[in-house]
Amino acid sequence: MVTALDPQTTPADRTRLLITLGTPFMLLFLSSLVAWPWRALEIPGSVGSLTPPSFILLIATVAGSTFALRRRLPLSMITWLPAGQGAIVLLATGFFTGGDATEITAIAFLIAYILIYLIVLILSVIISNNGGQLGVSFVSFFILTQAARFPIFEVESTTSLSWAPFFTFIAALFSICEIIVLVWLARRIVEADDRSGAKTTLLLVALVVSHGIVACWQDPLLRGTMGIAEMLEQSFRWLMLVGIQLGMAAVLIRFRIAHIRQEAQRQALLAEGTNHNG
Repeated sequence: MVTALDPQTTPADRTRLLITLGTPFMLLFLSSLVAWPWRALEIPGSVGSLTPPSFILLIATVAGSTFALRRRLPLSMITWLPAGQGAIVLLATGFFTGGDATEITAIAFLIAYILIYLIVLILSVIISNNGGQLGVSFVSFFILTQAARFPIFEVESTTSLSWAPFFTFIAALFSICEIIVLVWLARRIVEADDRSGAKTTLLLVALVVSHGIVACWQDPLLRGTMGIAEMLEQSFRWLMLVGIQLGMAAVLIRFRIAHIRQEAQRQALLAEGTNHNG
């Protein structure tokens, strides 16, 4: 499914690669960014938490991921498919999300996320035919689609919050910084050999883990229960969820790679036996 890049790349090619890898996550980020003034000013036309511009940007991300899949997911577009899956989660849950978070919203998000994650998990195992680090990176890209969405405190906070626009701005700033690091690591993974690619994948996993620390203040502040204990609890919850998702992927990818190696050894032994008899 994944095809390799030409190792002889020019600076212009590397810049083009960076743009190609970063575009889907920028679309996800922009879907939150354009929703900020729309929802804060209560402009009509929103459905749930989805504004018309946000809807268009998310659909564009899904369309781009479909195009990448039709091209058999070239390595230069490896971020598009997980970003598209993340966009589907945001679309599915956005219809059920209003100004306040509810139990129905949480359940809808969980169901949508689990279903999409299972698809991502299957795809990551398939992609691991080209290297285990690619499969793990694929799952990491999907998890980090959550970093591209930031809360709009003016609307989503359950309590009257002073300086709400400032907190939204800080959340958006953290989000764009994480995306920049993600895209930089994605290019390194695409350009790297097996050894350096494995090291960069570990850095990507570290970015996934660190998101729980960087964003641990957002949900407690939205609930009006900001405190050290609440932030630690939020970080721990993120680490548990990330550990389960990456752990499942790592185990299945390991089994897949082991099966491929055993099959290659079996074919080699059959070929050797055929040559010996001949």
